[in-house]
Amino acid sequence: MTNVTKSRVNTNLDKILEDMLKEVTKKTTNPEDKVSLTDKMKVIDRVLKWEAIKAKLNDGDWGAGFNE
Repeated sequence: MTNVTKSRVNTNLDKILEDMLKEVTKKTTNPEDKVSLTDKMKVIDRVLKWEAIKAKLNDGDWGAGFNE
């Protein structure tokens, strides 16, 4: 089973994205590890998109118009 809280947010996904962001930032400081700017931005984009989704899930009014 997945680890889903009452607010329907998968905490495992939070951890995975956090680890991905840490890995990309760590490789930025080490010149031997080459990570392209495109790959870095993909990770950052995923993290930002996930934060936007979490904000919408926690907003009780979001999507209320669909029930009318």
